[in-house]
Amino acid sequence: MTSNKRQRTEDDGSMFSGARFSFSFQQEEASKDETIVKAHPSSATICVACNIDGRDVVAGHLITIDWARSSWSQLHVTSAIDSDISGFVHPQYVALPLSAFYTTSAKPFSLDAPFWQFDYVFDRNFAGCTWPLHFSSAPLTIEPNLQSLAWPLNKSTFIQHVYNQRSFAVHGSQHRLESLLQDLHQLDVETLILTASRTVAWLATATEKKQMQYLEVTSPEMARAIYKAGHSLYFNPSPEIQEKYLTALCADLGMDFTSTLDGGIGGDIELFAVQGRHSTPWHLDAQQNITIQLTGTKRWSFCKGPVDDPMTNLHLASTNTTSVQDDLITHSMCNATTLNLQPPSDDDPRVSSVLLRPGSVLYVPAGYWHKVEAMDEGSLSMNFSIDGSRWIDVVWNRLLPQLMAQPEFRARPDLRRGPKEAREQLKAKLSQLKATIEKLQDHVDELMPKALFQPASSEPLVVEKLSATTDLELKITNQSTIQHTGFATLIPTPHFESTSSIRFSVATAACGKFSEGFKAERMTILELPKSFLPIVNIILDTTTDSKLTLSELESALPEPSMANMLYHFIELLVQHGYLKLH
Repeated sequence: MTSNKRQRTEDDGSMFSGARFSFSFQQEEASKDETIVKAHPSSATICVACNIDGRDVVAGHLITIDWARSSWSQLHVTSAIDSDISGFVHPQYVALPLSAFYTTSAKPFSLDAPFWQFDYVFDRNFAGCTWPLHFSSAPLTIEPNLQSLAWPLNKSTFIQHVYNQRSFAVHGSQHRLESLLQDLHQLDVETLILTASRTVAWLATATEKKQMQYLEVTSPEMARAIYKAGHSLYFNPSPEIQEKYLTALCADLGMDFTSTLDGGIGGDIELFAVQGRHSTPWHLDAQQNITIQLTGTKRWSFCKGPVDDPMTNLHLASTNTTSVQDDLITHSMCNATTLNLQPPSDDDPRVSSVLLRPGSVLYVPAGYWHKVEAMDEGSLSMNFSIDGSRWIDVVWNRLLPQLMAQPEFRARPDLRRGPKEAREQLKAKLSQLKATIEKLQDHVDELMPKALFQPASSEPLVVEKLSATTDLELKITNQSTIQHTGFATLIPTPHFESTSSIRFSVATAACGKFSEGFKAERMTILELPKSFLPIVNIILDTTTDSKLTLSELESALPEPSMANMLYHFIELLVQHGYLKLH
């Protein structure tokens, strides 16, 4: 396996000074009369006289940069005046457009800034940061993990000081995309379309430029035809690629089992294939967004929105009036006011802008206003929309089964006596709800049992095999006492037939409601010898008020040698929150 770090060589003039970056390119000293020209407002510029492929070029000469052929140490440039002048130069001789990147002298790095930006190619001091952010000195190839996306920050620094607090961008070069090229068919759009799991077209012929017109594409052939006709697409890559990256990202962000509570994998990955100039007007998303620019360039503008961790998106420019209305109401429920639900103006001082190029990574927190503009004739970008469950989901999933167990909450409302009686009934239910919540506070161990924090098993756990190959994690003896918690559920696994074994399904004490019914957050199938059926029946008959010693269960075993298997079975039930060990 190759390393995911691309090292700078010692002779390129870089140096690293411990806890902070202090990169410094050792260029030849300019003569006293050599002019250093400031950046041009809209075009890249030769800022110091240099030689391009044998041709002398003066400071101030306008150029274009071929990002696909450039690296962190060599830029491929072509004169905007004479196309025959083309070749590689060191970034120290080039100034980006003023609108693309603000130098540290123009906009000093601040730990309190709402936007942190780093440029490994053009910023000689790498933002001149003096705070010990635990940088890594070598660019990381983008892999399925947070560390490679958070570079140059350590992932713990990113989580502590950036995540959900401020926007963040780092500019590298296309070399950071080497692993992604393999996963994304070398960025060939037509091949990516064939493997896409869902495709939507943005039509360039929208009647209103400020409105977005979408078309769900039903076949790869249609998508390719739309793309070739000059329209833009966004689509999801294959489910395998999405799971590969999102599962790792959600784990690194500490989402654990909550990333899959809604039946998904913690979000989506979208690829945006843009033909020609294209813009997405101001909007905000409920998801955390991490974008990687793959080809071409895009300008992002963004600022903090009215609601932290919003419950829904808000696209005021959408032509779907009902959707916009529902989203506005949802934001209002999150204490947003009508006045602050309007997007910022382009000249709002809160707005930050950044031009992404191949190899750039941008993080925009959930709830931030942002707009996106494709700046050239073609662009491909990849966006991680991270959208795991929230505490409201975690709490509700644990409260729901407790309410389901009470006939008063299962009953359908009878409102024939009018609003006054209905309000009295609701008040009584809320009082009952208070008592239920107070009861749950004393059982958080059972409501969040250890099994939830372990990888789910897609296959039945064969207890006999488990007891022969693993050690017990809990201290269980024949003197131990167990008690049914009254939270988790244990049932015979339906439609399982065997002459030698039995299967029981244990479900943790939380469930969610889906369109097809209710589903437990975690369900595990346990397989036992058929001789264990009397043991299981004893456990099923145990009430929450009574306790049972392991010695009583051992006496029901057909053979004393099965005691270790029994202990492993008990341990699994404890870890799923069905039993409590005393």
